[in-house]
This record gives sequence, structure tokens and C-alpha cells, in this order.
Amino acid sequence: MTPASLTAVPSGGRTSRGVDVQLDVKKVLAGMADVRLAYQPVVDLSRGTVVGYEALARFSTGQRGPGPWFAAAEESGRRADLEALVLQQALDARASAPPSTFVAANVSPRLVLDGPVWSTLVAAGDLTGLVLELTEHEYVENLPRLRRRLDTVREHGGILALDDVGAGWSGLRQVVELRPEIVKIDRSLVSRLHDDPARAAVAELLGAFTERVGGTLLAEGVEQIEELTALLHLEVHLAQGYLLGRPQFGWSTVPAEVAALLATRSREERQVGSVARPVPVVPNLAAVGFLGEELPDMALVVRKGVLQGVWVRNHCGIGPSGWLRPLTTVPDTTTVRAALCRAMERPLSHRMDPMACVDESGVVTGVLAVDALVGAML
Repeated sequence: MTPASLTAVPSGGRTSRGVDVQLDVKKVLAGMADVRLAYQPVVDLSRGTVVGYEALARFSTGQRGPGPWFAAAEESGRRADLEALVLQQALDARASAPPSTFVAANVSPRLVLDGPVWSTLVAAGDLTGLVLELTEHEYVENLPRLRRRLDTVREHGGILALDDVGAGWSGLRQVVELRPEIVKIDRSLVSRLHDDPARAAVAELLGAFTERVGGTLLAEGVEQIEELTALLHLEVHLAQGYLLGRPQFGWSTVPAEVAALLATRSREERQVGSVARPVPVVPNLAAVGFLGEELPDMALVVRKGVLQGVWVRNHCGIGPSGWLRPLTTVPDTTTVRAALCRAMERPLSHRMDPMACVDESGVVTGVLAVDALVGAML
């Protein structure tokens, strides 16, 4: 989200609620009043966990959004000072953020080039854990110079996000020129995504484009379960919005009902390569007895490079007794759910037999027990 730089302030520097924002800004910059940061979680949809937080400035109880204060600072020529102050607080917040999470701070692209914002970044030194989120409502003509500044940010551990792509100045040219690690799709394209094939098509194309240039797509403004489900179907990796967590003065987690949905999706989309286990390979059934004192439960029988089947141990017998069963093969990229469906489609006499997991070259990488597939879904 942006600092709402285009929000208008009524004449006299007052909001519709009578808050004197010009005076508030002067007090904040003079250290006579505080600006607080609220943190909205960014969620990894594939894991169902919070991976970062966007820092959002909150100035007083008289107005929730920060737009009027930044507009007032712009009007008085103090925008750079105010953004630098908020940026410094975001940098300081990294120390208390949950492990392995980032803190994203909004900055205007033109202010990264010089002045207090750039000085704050330089003074910080180590920028690890900071996402510098460039806001979208202004065009920067000198993109090469901005790119050099951003390369310096990366060299010191920070990463770049481009906000609200699809609106304002953040077009595809900026993605190509700046190569952000995170591309945030504009919330107007996320809203009612599930009801609009055109929005879904744009999100899908933008996601593919972002991956091609080495970035990750982040959908903002997710407010409905149906929107989240559509994003999961499109394989969007990151998201934020009221459904996933509202801005709070603290480090929030994913709401329980959303976490349950993402966990179910994660189980269904889990690939069988993570469930397969290696087993011994023998040239014939007689060779099973030479595998050692601790007989395996299963062994692959491969004769002259041709897979014959899988030997399954008879636990009720004495010695290396068992059965040679025909083997169904599935690619290692098959989902657990799809593999279970494949197993249940076999004749009843073979339905519970193990399956073989093969790589893209057709080489067996492991064996899949049906009960292990069921366990992976629970």
C-alpha cells in the first residue's frame, strides 16, 4: 500500500474531522509528537505462514489513513523528512520482528535519489530484512540513476518491491528496468478476481512475466475467501489484505480459518517426490535373501535395466519370503491427491500395492506406499 500521496487536504490543512494536519506534521518532525507504525502481514500462500510485514504510518486517532499527513508534508516541502522519519522507524522495527520475516517500508521513488531518505538508508548500513517498497503515483524519468541507487540497496542486503503494478507509474517498463524482487499487483485487479475472467487473465500473465524477470508476485487487497481461492488457483505466491490480517500495532499471525484453508490446499498440492522413500534394488527375487540380516519391507526388481515390479515382504513368513507385485509409476511432480486417485483406480486386487515415483527421465527415485500417501493428506 502507498502512503496515499494523492489524498487531498482541505484548504487550511485540516481533514474533514477537523484535525490540523499541518500542525501535526510540524510536531512530529520536531519530536513533539509521535508517529506510530502499524504492521500488516504478508503471507506465503504455499506455506500458510507470515513472511513479512508492511509498515504503515499512523499519526493520530482523528484519521486512520496516513494520506492527509503526507499530503500536508508535501505541501510544506517536508515530504522527504517525513518519509525518512517513518523509514527509520521501519528500520528499527527489524530488531523486534519475528524471525525470518521482513519489514517493508513505503518510499517515493524520487526521494530515493537524494536527501534525507537516501541518507537514512546509507546511515543504516546493513539493510538485511528491509523491503524498500516504491510507491506508484509518480513517474521517474531517470530510471538508470534510480536503478543504480537500488543496486546499492541490494548490495547491503535490502530488496525491492514495486507497489500497485497495473496502476499509476508502475508499468511493465519499470518492472523490466528495476527488476524488483517483489511485484505487487494493484488491488483493483485483485478485487472480484474470481468473478472476472479478464482480471484473472491479467493476474496470470503478470505472474508469469514477473517470474521470467526473477521476481515474485504479491496480491494486495485480498478481502474475500473467493479472491484467495482464485489466487491459489493461479499459483500466486504472496498476498496481503484484510482477509489475511489487518494492520496492527504488533506482529500478527494468519487468522485460524484462513490458515486452515491454506493448510488443506498445501496438503492437496504436495508433490509425491516429498513422500517417496528409497528402497533396495535387486536383479531377481533370489537376490532378496542377500540384502542382509535386516530385510527391507520392499525392494525393486530390475532385470537388465527393465523394471520387473516391486517385492513386498511377507511379515508372517520365515526368511526372505514375499510377493512380486506389478508396479504403477507416477511422475515425482504428481500431487499426493492425484496419486491417491490413481491408486484407487486400479483393480481391487492391486489397489493397495506400492507405486513407483519416477523423475523426468523415467528413473525410479523411490517407492510410494499407499498408507504414506494417505498420511500425507491428513
